[in-house]
Order: sequence, then C-alpha cells, then structure tokens
Amino acid sequence: MSQGGEIAADAVRDMLVGLADALQDAQETLTEAARTGEAGQGYEIPYLDFAFEVEFSEETEANQPIRLRLLPKARRDHRETERETRITSSISGRLATVPAHGGRPETLLDLAVSAEEGRPRRERLDIQVSSMAGERLGGVPVSLQVDVEMTERLLGYRPSAEQRLSLLPSQRLTTREDGSAQLVVELASLRGKQVVVQVESRGAIGRVLLPGDRS
Repeated sequence: MSQGGEIAADAVRDMLVGLADALQDAQETLTEAARTGEAGQGYEIPYLDFAFEVEFSEETEANQPIRLRLLPKARRDHRETERETRITSSISGRLATVPAHGGRPETLLDLAVSAEEGRPRRERLDIQVSSMAGERLGGVPVSLQVDVEMTERLLGYRPSAEQRLSLLPSQRLTTREDGSAQLVVELASLRGKQVVVQVESRGAIGRVLLPGDRS
C-alpha cells in the first residue's frame, strides 16, 4: 500500500473506531439508566447509520517534504501553499449490534480433577465443553495454562518456570465427539504445593485447583 493509502486507511479506521466507542458508551448509558430508573424500561440502539465527508490533502511548501493528510471536509487549513491537491470523498455505512458470541449459545466448561488409580503423583483433569443449549461440542480446541497470578493471589506463591513447563504435558487439546477431553497431570514438580490451572475454549474460561502431591 502506498504512503497515501496507509494514511487514508489509518484515518478512516480511527474515525470508525471512535464512532463505535461512542455508540457503545451511549448504549451503556441507556442500559444503566434502565437499571436504576423507577420505570425499569430500557432502550437498545439496534444500529447507527453514518456518513462522513472527508478530504484527502497533498500539500507542498517551499523546502518542505510533501504532507499527506485526511481530514473532515469542514476542517480546512487555509495557510498558503505553493501547490495543493485535494480529493473529497464520502464514506457511509451502518454500525449494527451483534449478539454475543456471534449469536451462538454461550459455551460452558465443566472441569473435574480426580486421582489416577495405580499411578501415584498423577491426577486426571476431565474437561467437558458444551453450550447453553445443551449441545456437546466436539472437535473444539481447548487451551490450558498455569494461572500464575491467581495461584499467587490464592496460595501466596508463584510457580516457577520449571514447574509450569513440567506440570502440563500439553497446553492444547481437542474435544472428542461427545465434547470431552482429558489430560493426565504429573504432580511431582509441584513438590507438594497446589496450583491453579486455567482452561479456555471458545471464549469460556474456567479455573481448577490442582492438589499437591497426594503420595
């Protein structure tokens, strides 16, 4: 992309992001007013149509490099220049509300930890991924990691890098057809301490407390 194209793209992006932020702030204000108001009646902004008139300006002054700018049409710089090229464009569109998770039912995580029979110092983490509609989600990626901040907050210590790397044999799983996944965890590296593990799948986040060495 040319320099002028990059400047134009960045300016348009900034305007659209600013408009979207303002729309979100307005909706949050309406939602809060409905929550605290006596009538309890709320309002939702389904969409917002917008139109911008912008001006792409290429200006050259004596002994100065070419300047490229994209400004709202009303904001004109009337300083004298030796050569000035202006291109006016109209940008219009619609910002529409989108249901959370793209309209799909919210994802649920069910986590359970149990001892592996006949295998001391090992625990099995069972993961079940489903939706609010009751559908079990197969073929869904699941990511796992030691939650260092939560472990420190709850237990008062930070797991070392060695403990974090050796604790989880895999940090990414894929659910079976029934939406389940399992991971066997080696507890020896914890040296009797507990640790919090974070599990995430399709925007849903769960945490589970792994026990220390049971042996």
